[in-house]
Amino acid sequence: MNAVARIFTVHGLWNGGAEAWVLRRRLARRTGRPVVQFRYPSVTRSFADNADALAAELERGGGPVDVVGHSLGGLLALEGVRRARPGTVGRVVLLGAPVRGSATARRLLSLPRGGRRIVGGSADALARGVDLSVPAGVAVGMIAGSGGLGMGKVLGAMEGVHDGTVGFDETRFEGLADHLLLPVTHTGMLFSPAVADAIAEFLREGRFRSDGNHPG
Repeated sequence: MNAVARIFTVHGLWNGGAEAWVLRRRLARRTGRPVVQFRYPSVTRSFADNADALAAELERGGGPVDVVGHSLGGLLALEGVRRARPGTVGRVVLLGAPVRGSATARRLLSLPRGGRRIVGGSADALARGVDLSVPAGVAVGMIAGSGGLGMGKVLGAMEGVHDGTVGFDETRFEGLADHLLLPVTHTGMLFSPAVADAIAEFLREGRFRSDGNHPG
């Protein structure tokens, strides 16, 4: 892999990337690579259009590039990588991404006033999940949280192990190269040094560090 190839970070619903500035700075220091934020209108534009825009941006990245996607941004990362030319992306790390569909999103969508409007064009992807096929040559890792505090808990949508917004089971799928569970919340993972360390490790090795919690 080109040592100076960029790392793209992809933000989640209702965000714009500012919330991940600490993570970007840590990744730049840990990897010695430029880290750039892909920004997109998560509510006002369709998920498919955002995925096309991400794929086009990745193809301009001088690849193979790597991608780190948080929450909805992880779903978008998976779909954008599928739509990009083969060889564009090498490794992908998903952070608390409900790839199998989000109980929190479904609860929001069930609200009697404005639920679908506040989730917008990303509603179906968040509620149902996304295509879980992984292109050949791409390694995908997932970091899930067990912090247990967040919007999903407030809405009463969470069961079992969860990060407060996304459930552990919502982050699992067969195509993952590795899966790591850390004691962080859904938003807190963006500020966690341990999460930054784990991302950097996966981008170097294609696996998470050996001392992490890797549930079966």
